[in-house]
Amino acid sequence: MIRQDDEIATAEPMSEDARVDFQALVGLMIPASLEYDIPGADDPGIFERIVVASEPDRSLVDEGLRALDDLSHALYGERFAMLDEDDKVATAERFAQTRVPHVSGIVRVTAQCYYSDERVMAALGMENRAPFPMGYTVEQGDWSLLDPVKKRTKFYRKA
Repeated sequence: MIRQDDEIATAEPMSEDARVDFQALVGLMIPASLEYDIPGADDPGIFERIVVASEPDRSLVDEGLRALDDLSHALYGERFAMLDEDDKVATAERFAQTRVPHVSGIVRVTAQCYYSDERVMAALGMENRAPFPMGYTVEQGDWSLLDPVKKRTKFYRKA
């Protein structure tokens, strides 16, 4: 019987080309900020966490990176990471518009790993800790902003 750990351990490593494209993509998604002195998602430490965290969804990530590579070649005849900055942005924007599962998976894992980095948390003025058991104080907002939603005609069917 093969355990899940065995399957992950024997999975093919991500190709170097796919890794470089993946790192360039996440760097565009969340770029570094010199103003706030925080790294981007392409920071080596953060990116390594993204690669490890994406392992359970590896087939979706691989599929997404292949789709990104296909799009990049179709638009510019080159791999994504080799494009100039403007072409990378244009390609990434078109890629994001595809709205297929691999795009949302890449976005999800990138955001999760990025916002768990201690440097990012410190720049946001948050303690680098789990939210529970101490919790976080959330300022109350203007609840009247929800009035248009509450007044909207119901669009669901009662069960």
